[in-house]
Amino acid sequence: MIGKHLKDYKKDYIAKRRAEHPKSRIKKNSDWKRRWMPFIKYDHDFDGAFLIELIVHKLHIMLDFYDHGKYCSQVDESRLEIVDSLKEACRLGDLIIEDNFNEPAYKILMEHHKMWTVPDEEYPGCGRIMMEWDSPENEAEYDKLMAETDALREKTIDEFFSHIRTHFREWWD
Repeated sequence: MIGKHLKDYKKDYIAKRRAEHPKSRIKKNSDWKRRWMPFIKYDHDFDGAFLIELIVHKLHIMLDFYDHGKYCSQVDESRLEIVDSLKEACRLGDLIIEDNFNEPAYKILMEHHKMWTVPDEEYPGCGRIMMEWDSPENEAEYDKLMAETDALREKTIDEFFSHIRTHFREWWD
């Protein structure tokens, strides 16, 4: 049951929104919570990578809105600053989504690594994966590159969220 104060608040809010010029309002679908709640509640594969994809998708939509500037109420200088900060956030987010950080390490893996399966005596019908490097130097180089690229990935994720933390008030103000 919704209290009277919430009904009054909703009525005042709707009246205030209707008083605004229609082109200055951004339309939102009113049933987004109803449509998204089952997905968020029951999808067990809702991980950090998917959360970043959702945020980046929204940032690209916002970038198009601010870059076009047709219905923006900001002054052009502040709008252009917002566009620049959104472009940087989208660039960082796209780097995270593309996830090409490990390409140099994978190149070494593909050139200097052999892998095969052998039948497993303990579990019939299953196979064990056997791996062999052609030299210990290549294995060490692969491990070093993997550590560097993992650190680069984490640094990019930290920069992405730091950039959002720094600028989100100006984007949604």
